[in-house]
Amino acid sequence: MKFKGMHKISVLLIILLMATLFTGCSSNKAEQASQTAPKPTTVTVTDMAGRDVVVPAEVKSVALVWGPSTSFVLALGKGDIITGINYKSDFAVKVAPNLANVGSVGKGQADLEALAKVKPDVFIHKATDTKSLDAVQALGIPAIGIVAETPEDLVKATELLGKVLGAEQKATELIAFYNEKNDFAKNLTKDIPADQRKTVIVMGSELGKVAHGEMLQSFLVETAGGINMAKDIQSKEIWPTVGTEQIFAWDPDFIFCEDYTGAAYTIDELKKDSSFANLKAIKNNKIAYIPAHQDLWDFPGVQSSLGTLWMLNQMYPEKYSEADFIKDVNAFYTLAYGTTFDREWLGY
Repeated sequence: MKFKGMHKISVLLIILLMATLFTGCSSNKAEQASQTAPKPTTVTVTDMAGRDVVVPAEVKSVALVWGPSTSFVLALGKGDIITGINYKSDFAVKVAPNLANVGSVGKGQADLEALAKVKPDVFIHKATDTKSLDAVQALGIPAIGIVAETPEDLVKATELLGKVLGAEQKATELIAFYNEKNDFAKNLTKDIPADQRKTVIVMGSELGKVAHGEMLQSFLVETAGGINMAKDIQSKEIWPTVGTEQIFAWDPDFIFCEDYTGAAYTIDELKKDSSFANLKAIKNNKIAYIPAHQDLWDFPGVQSSLGTLWMLNQMYPEKYSEADFIKDVNAFYTLAYGTTFDREWLGY
């Protein structure tokens, strides 16, 4: 009886051993199959124009002709793969030195001939210009359309380009900073009564042109606790003209101006103008250019959170000091580019 019992145990051990060996072999074969299976060379994404676009799984080159798309690509740390661009600012070349040798493929509008020669893996453009997107696509170049005029769209654009360019982790970090600073500004000013909030207009490159309520500049003002006096203006113009008489009637606490090269006026000229000199904002020296000269903070992109923080400091310095603002500026550039920039050079 003892021998029979031992025999049964031996048989069971052999069966278990064989099962283990079989499982191990199967597992090894599965792992080998997984390792030898070809990785997908393309992925399909839906851009913000609602177009399904097939892009390389690993994008190694990108071309741009629309300013905001450059801001996104640079902040995502992909300036080194730009092989065609619209305009190379000093800031762009500083953060991506390779751009010094990159040629233009159009400014605002795509130069199809130049793009065909460069043949980038991906072309990034504004979603509203589907004609250009489709024309570039017809060249065999995947064309991605983005929208970035509202905070929600700005976040979506960052997520989309992070996926397309293989920078998803960086996109997540930038979005977290953007949302955190916007929430901070809202919470800091949420208890200010409506009749005590600072009134503001954001003026464009020409006198009388202002940012209405559907523009990014208006969001910056209101997130920072201000009231955009032009928020209810209805217009199809990007910068609607309301005229100087309306500006005098509003008489805002603050006037924030676009820092455009070639603008039709300067702040110094307005201060010397006998009519504008009567405005409250000018009397109290509460008129200023929106920073930064090198990296526009009211331009579509995650850097626009700095525009909100700058306005917050301008309007409510007792709640948010200049020292705290400088810390946040440095934190953003450290996150985005791994470095900080001289304040005078950056222009804020």
